[in-house]
Amino acid sequence: MTWPHKVSLETGCGSYRVPGFILGLDHSITQHPTSLDGFNCNVRVGFDLSRRWFLGVHAFNATATGNGSWARKDGDAQLAADGVSGSTAGRTNWKLVGATFNFGQTFFLRGRVHPFWRAEFGAGKLDVNFRGEFNGCSTEDVGCSFPIIEPAADRVARIIPIFGGEGGIQIDVPRNFQFRMGPYWNTGFGGNFSVRYRF
Repeated sequence: MTWPHKVSLETGCGSYRVPGFILGLDHSITQHPTSLDGFNCNVRVGFDLSRRWFLGVHAFNATATGNGSWARKDGDAQLAADGVSGSTAGRTNWKLVGATFNFGQTFFLRGRVHPFWRAEFGAGKLDVNFRGEFNGCSTEDVGCSFPIIEPAADRVARIIPIFGGEGGIQIDVPRNFQFRMGPYWNTGFGGNFSVRYRF
């Protein structure tokens, strides 16, 4: 097989859920939604090292949203300095765009259905935006007779490392056109369905 025939193009989309503890890894965030839900779409360029082993590059765009409480350490300190107490809740929007290098392996090559796995590592730009409302009162207002209700907004932007993996099955339609599907992890988890074309 000549090298152009070892090159493949793959694109797919799938469900995406970010557990709340991922947001908690940023120690500046003290309260956050329990989970965020959305979609992850991706494109891959691959190269077959052999019939079994492959490697490639992967670009993705993962978005998710969730409702719930929100607080940051600096915000809590500012409220205390202003003599105000209360809570903030609303909608959190997550967007992660990145690129990774991946490698993997395909099994049971004789048939048209093959299990596969792949691992990946790279970097991504994370942008988390919160929009909601603060509800509270002055610490001197014991009975909260004069509630304070104000719009609230916050943003966290980071460049983060990406470590992920995927496993599932590959179905050959003709030999150079394949479907792949299975669960994955990419700073969140879900199920991915993709179409792969090998030149």
